[in-house]
Amino acid sequence: MLKYLDRLVETVVGALVALTTIAVCLNVFFRYVLGSGLVWADEVPGFLLVWIAFLGAYIAARDQGHIAFDMLVEAFPPLLKRIVQVVGETAVIGFFVLLGIKSWQMIERVGGRSIETLPIAQGVFMSVLPIASTLMVIALSVRLFQRWRNS
Repeated sequence: MLKYLDRLVETVVGALVALTTIAVCLNVFFRYVLGSGLVWADEVPGFLLVWIAFLGAYIAARDQGHIAFDMLVEAFPPLLKRIVQVVGETAVIGFFVLLGIKSWQMIERVGGRSIETLPIAQGVFMSVLPIASTLMVIALSVRLFQRWRNS
């Protein structure tokens, strides 16, 4: 089931990259060929980039592609190594749980306001925070479970 989730997130990220590219190219065309830029084409790609970054972080977590300082941990005896990895990943999971909760609260407070250039609620763009937090908790929990099972 996680492979389907990974594929879905990868597809969404690909679509967002395509949308961002289209918006930027349209803005360049309108600004330099027609002489007037699209007002929304500066703001929306910035918001989409946040989506791409956060969803990309999930993809990197699933592929174990994040930067890690594991040379020291690899030198530890097996039991200490396992303890340090479990404590570290549990702390990161806790961070993402907190981020998800706080970002949900932020969306409830200000998410109904429209962005400056289009009648789209800010909450649409902010929703990536709880979504990505949930995805990161899933990815890290699966890794933690696999580590525990394989040790």
